[in-house]
Order: sequence, then structure tokens, then C-alpha cells
Amino acid sequence: MSRKTQSVSVKPDVLEWVRQSSGLTPEEASTRLSVSVSSVLRWENGERSPTFKQVQKMAKVYKRPSAAFFLPKPAKERELPPDFRRLFGEPREFTSKTLLAIRKARYLQAISSDLMVNLDHETDVDARGANIRINPELVADAERDRTGISTEKQKAWKSFSEALNKWRQYVEERNINVFQFSMELDELRGLTLMDATPFAIVLNSSDLIQARIFTLLHEYGHILLHEPALCTPVDPTTKGHGQHFETWCNRFAAAFLIPSESVKEDCSELGPSAFVRIAKQYKVSSFAMLTRLVELELISRLEYEQRVTELRHRSVDKRRSGGGGETSAQRARRERGEGFVSLVLKNSEREHITYSDALDYLDIKTKHMKELTSPM
Repeated sequence: MSRKTQSVSVKPDVLEWVRQSSGLTPEEASTRLSVSVSSVLRWENGERSPTFKQVQKMAKVYKRPSAAFFLPKPAKERELPPDFRRLFGEPREFTSKTLLAIRKARYLQAISSDLMVNLDHETDVDARGANIRINPELVADAERDRTGISTEKQKAWKSFSEALNKWRQYVEERNINVFQFSMELDELRGLTLMDATPFAIVLNSSDLIQARIFTLLHEYGHILLHEPALCTPVDPTTKGHGQHFETWCNRFAAAFLIPSESVKEDCSELGPSAFVRIAKQYKVSSFAMLTRLVELELISRLEYEQRVTELRHRSVDKRRSGGGGETSAQRARRERGEGFVSLVLKNSEREHITYSDALDYLDIKTKHMKELTSPM
């Protein structure tokens, strides 16, 4: 005779918190859990308790450890950075996919801090501060000089992927984690996490690579200003309360990636109409190049608007979330970055963490560890 499955003792408000913080409505949760909406609501108002198997299934669906369901009360989660493109006080709602990416980034940020302390490394950012009253062109010029990367080297890079890796390496050398996770593109292009050290920049791997390059430097601008932010798709009808920060960071990123004197020489030689060719040389998007040209008054506002309209009509969605056919080691490098991977490997070598911990932090299989320890 089979025993009836016993329910478990869980706090109703904890169940509600776990679901809501995962970005799921009761209807979405019921579908994924294969239970009725009324069952979900009864669990959350304390009328009924789920079984242990149901809690295990919730853990998988909500992407949470099982232990989270047995907390005595909902955990207080750190607030998200502000979204300067939205009106002050407007709430920002994200789907489960985007919320999961943010939770992953926060988890890895905390792990990174522990790993750096184990190796006696400083966790504070190694970046010069900036002020929004300072011309972003000047800040970008000084920061670009600090990289030691000339425009000739930049143009010699073979692909957008190489360019992203080079700029990412520079930012990581400043004690800043750069993570890449797939998020809903109409919700978030990137964000900065500055409420703990080391700071972290999160890029949306669903975005075009050339867009990610710009977002990386835009977010770096937020770190220089010490103004963390969520970078959401631009809504031209909305003026956020902190739009001046976004404008400054856009101008900083453009000036950093497309130095004025260099692009003026290119336009003098090739002509502004060759903006697509020039953009490919600098490994930036055609939209970014057009914006830079109109800022530098190398093209008129009318020509800019005409060119942008043409680009939008011709554009084909080439976004990829990444990951097709890659090993878990390759995914670890893409998502977590060389800086984080190196920290984990050094901690493992010095036995500050177990081999099992290393596999967990990198989210890789044992057979792919050798691939990570081999020179690229």
C-alpha cells in the first residue's frame, strides 16, 4: 500500500516572494508547475501546503535553491540600480529570464569578492572618477590614453568579437567584472552593479556584438560617474529624471570608441558617406558612427536622419544569444569573463576552494576543466 505524499511546512509569504522575485505571475507559475492557479494561490495564502516534490519542482521552475523555500521569512534582496530613462518613481517590471540573469550576476559578484580576498587582491575599482559637469570628450580622451590602444591597433582587430574581448579585458583590469547573460532585449541592454565590490557590468548576450561594445563603455561611464544604472531600450517619448547621466555616458562611449581627431581624418580621406566602411574599421555599429559624425558636425542633422531611416529600413535582426555549439568551458569564458575564470583557477590551484567549488562557480563539466587551464 502506497503512502500518501506528505505536505511540508513552508511560509506562505516566502512562497509568494520566491515566485514574484522570479518574475512569474500566478498564471505563469501554474502552467510551468502543471498545477491549477488556485493551488498556487492557496499555497501563498496559507490555505494549503505543497509537497516536498512540489517544492523541488518550484525550485527548478523559479531557478532557486530548495533551501530558499524553507526560510523563516522572505529574504531582503538588494534593490536594482535606477533606470534613468524612465520617469522618477515608475516601477520597472522584468520577466523571469532577465531577473535570473541579474541574480546570476549578483551571485558571481559576491563569489568574485571572496576569491579576490583569498588571494589578497584589492576589490576596489581601479578607475579615475569623473563628474557630470566635465566634458565627456575630455574624460574619454584621458581614459583612452590610459588603455595604450591606438586607433591603428583598434582598426587592425579582425572582428567585432575581438574588439569586444579587448575592451572587456581593459575594463576587467580595472577590477570590474564583466558578465554576459541572455536577457529580454526589449527590457534591458545592460546594467551596472555598484552596491558591492568588485563592481560588475552585465551585458545582454542577446544583443548584437557591436551594440554590446557600446553598452560596455556606456556602463563604464556610469562607473566613472559613480552612478549605477539600468540601461533599457530608449523610448523617445519618455524623458527620465536622470537622462543627463545617460546622455553623458553615451557621449563618453562614443568619444572613447571613435576618437574625434582620428575619425575626422578618415572622413576627410574617405568622405562622410563612407560611414558604414568607417564604422567597420572602428568595430562599432553604423548607428553609433552616424551619431558620432553628427555630434562632430561632419554631417548635417538632416543627413543624419535620412541615413538612420535608411539603415532602419535595411536592417535585419542578426541578434544571437550565443552558446550555439560551444563547450561549457567556452561558455564560462563568454559569460563570466577571463578575469573571473582566472580567479577561480588560481583559488583552486592554491586550494582556497575545492575542485567541486571551482566546477560550480564556472558551471562547467569536469571534462572541460583542462580546456580552461590550457592557454588560449
